Amino acid sequence: MDYRLYTTVDITRTGQYRNEPGKELERLQEQNFNTVVQTIGIRSNVLYTHLPKTFAMAGTDCGMEFSEIIKIWRFDFSTDIDFVFEKDNDPVKHLVEMFDSVPYITGLNEDTEQRFAVFATVGPYRNISFYQR
Repeated sequence: MDYRLYTTVDITRTGQYRNEPGKELERLQEQNFNTVVQTIGIRSNVLYTHLPKTFAMAGTDCGMEFSEIIKIWRFDFSTDIDFVFEKDNDPVKHLVEMFDSVPYITGLNEDTEQRFAVFATVGPYRNISFYQR
């Protein structure tokens, strides 16, 4: 199955796996990307051919509750098991539940100040949303 997530959190994949002088930002961005992949991977293997991309878009266009145009990260991925995130006829409900309150590193290249250093999947401070494609 194919899925898409949008987030206001910097999940840039940099490939910077080690702490090295002058590459602190890239290491922290990579850690956020790994958090996303590992959280998805709790239920299924994660398959992707494209890295997260950034777009300037209104939050309301991607499931957030604000209309300002800001930098949003989009990550398209697939799983090896169909309907693995479906619950109560909602194709992404398990993703919503799994990601809620998962910590991440804030203060990277985000356009908005993050209210909390955790993913919020519901409510007015939502910073991540999911869709089945």
